[in-house]
Order: sequence, then C-alpha cells, then structure tokens
Amino acid sequence: MDTQETDQPDFDALWDYNDPGATEQRFRAILAQAEQSGNRDYYAQLLTQLARALGLQRRFAEAHATLDAATTLVSPDLALARVRHTLERGRLFNSAGEPDAARPFFQAAWEAAQAAGDDGYAVDAAHMLGIVSPPAEKLAWEQRALALAEISPQPRARKWLASLYNNMGWSY
Repeated sequence: MDTQETDQPDFDALWDYNDPGATEQRFRAILAQAEQSGNRDYYAQLLTQLARALGLQRRFAEAHATLDAATTLVSPDLALARVRHTLERGRLFNSAGEPDAARPFFQAAWEAAQAAGDDGYAVDAAHMLGIVSPPAEKLAWEQRALALAEISPQPRARKWLASLYNNMGWSY
C-alpha cells in the first residue's frame, strides 16, 4: 500500500482475488476506523479497493457509488489515490462490458501514474489499455507495459512480468 505513513492495516495485504466477497468483508471491517483516522489518502485508497471487490462481484452500481464517495476525497495532492481511483473506475466499466467507456480512465491512470513516478500502477494501466484497445493498438500497449516493467526497480512493477509475457504470447 502506498499511502502516507499510517498505523492502519495494510489493506492491499487483505486482498484475495479468488474471493472478492471475503475481501469486501475484510475491507468493510476496517472502513469506519479508516474514515475516523483523518488520513484521507488511506481512506480514499481503501474505498477504491472496496469498489474493486464489489466490481469483481458484478455489483457495478454499488461499486460506482463507492468510487463516487471517494471522489470527494481525491485531491491533486493525493496522487496515488487519484491513480487508483481512476484505474478502478476504468476496471468497473470494462468488467461491465463497456471497454470504450473504460479506455479514457485507463489512459488518465497511465499518465497520472507516470507523473507520480509509480511504475507499478503505470504498468497496470498500460496492461488494462492493452485489454480495452482495438486490436491494432493492443500489442503496442502490452509492449509499453512490458518495457516499463522490465526496467523498473519497483517490485510492484516487476511483479507484472509473467502476466505481461503471457498476454503478449497470446497476442502474437
């Protein structure tokens, strides 16, 4: 988790992508404490991940409403919260079968993550752009994601390598 210093639980460590319902419950268990902490960055990022858990359960309206609540917290000084908010909005549209609506969010997340110097989220955004882009652009986005992941010293960016190699293999 990339939030300001906090004594709050590391909610990224609470993820179980195979069980988004259980993940949702873990996030809800720390939500009130996060809100009361006064750490807008932490709370906003937690809301983005709650929205993602809801989206993975195909509860899109509730997920969008959760992101709407986070919107009021995300300010220009909270760069990573803004990146995650934008990524998750795109993921919700993509998961709902609206890749054209998702694409501008992934593009914005790509640009914001690069500006923030966060290679992991930039790779994530480029990966998602590869998923939602027209076939003629798909491989170019996968190559951008791979190039960044390969040169990045950031562990979160490098963890994408296997997935990116796999995706590019399928693209070829």
